[in-house]
Amino acid sequence: MRHLVLWWLLVEALGFLSLPLVFRLFSREQAHGYPFSKVLTLLWITYLSWLCSYARVLPLHAGLPAAIGVLAVLAGWRAWKDREALSSWWLEGGWRAVVLLDAFWSAAFLFFAWQRSLAPEIFGAEKYMDFAFLNTLTRTEYFPPEDPWMAGEALNYYYFGYLVFADLVRISGIPSHIAYNLCIATIGGVGFAEFAALGWRLAGRMPFGLLSGACAMLLGNLDGFLQVLEKRSLTPMDYWRSSRVVARGDTINEFPFFSTIHGDLHPHFMVLPVTGLFLGILLDRALFPRRDEVRIDTFARAVPLAFAGFALATMVVISPWELPVGTLLLFLLLGRHLPLWPPLTWERIQLLLQVAAVLVASYLLFSPFYLHFTAPTGGGVGFRVARTSLAEFLTVFGHLLFPLGVLAILEGRRIFSATAELRHLVMAVAALAMAAAAVAGNAVLPLLALLGAALVAVTHTAQEHEWRTPLTLAFVALVALLACELVFLRDSYGEKLYRMNTVFKLYFQAWLLLSLAAPWALAVLLRRPWSWAGAPRVLLASAAALGIAACAYPLGVTATRLQYARAHTLDGTEYIAREHPDDFAAIEFLRRSVQGLPVVLEATGDPYSYYARFASNTGLPTVLGWANHEGLWRGDHRAVDERRRHIQLIYSATSLDDASALLERYRVRYIVVGELERKDHPGAGLAKFAALREVFRSGNTAVYER
Repeated sequence: MRHLVLWWLLVEALGFLSLPLVFRLFSREQAHGYPFSKVLTLLWITYLSWLCSYARVLPLHAGLPAAIGVLAVLAGWRAWKDREALSSWWLEGGWRAVVLLDAFWSAAFLFFAWQRSLAPEIFGAEKYMDFAFLNTLTRTEYFPPEDPWMAGEALNYYYFGYLVFADLVRISGIPSHIAYNLCIATIGGVGFAEFAALGWRLAGRMPFGLLSGACAMLLGNLDGFLQVLEKRSLTPMDYWRSSRVVARGDTINEFPFFSTIHGDLHPHFMVLPVTGLFLGILLDRALFPRRDEVRIDTFARAVPLAFAGFALATMVVISPWELPVGTLLLFLLLGRHLPLWPPLTWERIQLLLQVAAVLVASYLLFSPFYLHFTAPTGGGVGFRVARTSLAEFLTVFGHLLFPLGVLAILEGRRIFSATAELRHLVMAVAALAMAAAAVAGNAVLPLLALLGAALVAVTHTAQEHEWRTPLTLAFVALVALLACELVFLRDSYGEKLYRMNTVFKLYFQAWLLLSLAAPWALAVLLRRPWSWAGAPRVLLASAAALGIAACAYPLGVTATRLQYARAHTLDGTEYIAREHPDDFAAIEFLRRSVQGLPVVLEATGDPYSYYARFASNTGLPTVLGWANHEGLWRGDHRAVDERRRHIQLIYSATSLDDASALLERYRVRYIVVGELERKDHPGAGLAKFAALREVFRSGNTAVYER
């Protein structure tokens, strides 16, 4: 409980720190940026300290407090300058917005922390990878960081998101095996508050804002309801199955609630609060007012563009899959008040140039990272019409598409009142999609194309300018979903899983956008005049039924975990103490007594397993962790295979002299002999380490120092 309260207080303090700096940028409608201030503070101090470390100006342990100090001074200066406006806003009701938004974030944070306490183990799937990065970055002083699973080599992975949370761990002083689960709960809590605030802004009513937050972070897809029908019971709920619905498990269709209870601290999940910030910037009237309401000069536009560019740059450096959707959002939302026809105008060309400038600046902001990063070979974009089942697709997105579909049908008459050019273009796109669907046997294509075409027509003819923002969000989500049916990013997962990652990342992004657009559409439908008085009740009942069905998954997973939970704890390594007590004692010794990044030698083995347990749980680099992952990150399996052979030689050699050259080559300081080493390297070879200084022993696990 002490760690939970300390963490909450720290995140609260960080949120207030940047509020004076964004007070003049954001509008009153967005509580002057307070929903996004926690994320902003973390990004700013991480970026500043990271740059200082890369430039060798300050090591990270000094750069981080220096960055906080600089931010505090600037915030204090800005607060003094704006003291009258800040005071007036606060006394006129601004405090109510702050309290309410903090209630949103705090309640969701506590809920997700409780969820993590039901299954806190930092083990399984790719948690060891995430934990290794987090732990190593809490020990890192200069960049680029060392790879914890390939000692002596720079980490060739998108690590900035891990650095953001590693900095939070450093500031808090909370042990990483507890802080890891608090990081996940923080993403869930901040994400809920951000999307609730954005939904409230779009729909104009708080209940629909809360619905947006729930759609984004709390609801599951409809597979949970199907499981209830199959088993006639809420438990046991197969939480994994619902993330592998499309193409019978050959793709991944994660959604935020799954990610929080699954517990992988992965880039696609860590970027979620930054996505909320990015949308908050683009949707704010003070930052990007309508061009027909106010004349905007170039300089005045440059400041909010730079702000949006920083958010986009951070999104992409955390998770590169954000680039296409983020760029499309930037272009369409900045130009959402422009007429859709004709498509090529001088204003739109100017907008395109501005977006291009933002992309260039985004690269330059993080050029130190990109200059040290080598993308794996064999990439590129492939084109293929997929055969997605309509039933599987609607199982994932049916509840989010329902209000948008109803709105598109009811407003469909606008297609025929639109300009002839747009009407012909929409009809051509729809006809092409249906033809492709007939050839490929894909019913998802015409559904997405027709819905997208209808939304474009509604956007073009909408009398309410405020409609264009949520309709644009929905359109971008449909484009992302449509892309999954036509294109894929080539990777090393093979023919059967050719679009696994493409569906994974784009579905996740589409889910968030639809979580804002769907509640707005429902609010619009309930406000519109109906010829039949009972229509709103039918609509509300239908939407409520789908919402209840989407609740089956979180309720079922929670009930199932309550049945099997051992003890409510946030300690992610408690399972090691219980199942591998000797290893746990050695891990604790290294974690508490070893400073810096000396190399630890341990056995290497299969991915998604207990191997790499010392490197992952301490952050100390090892000669080789999960070989499979290192080969994927580097595109070079030869160096990985060589290290695997060398580890075998070191442990199996009968004398230290025979192993000394390899130990020296990899700068090994500590050697672990535990249960995995005894299993994989039986024989006389392990006895030679007795000649070294034994710095720790617990049962059958020993740690030797060279």
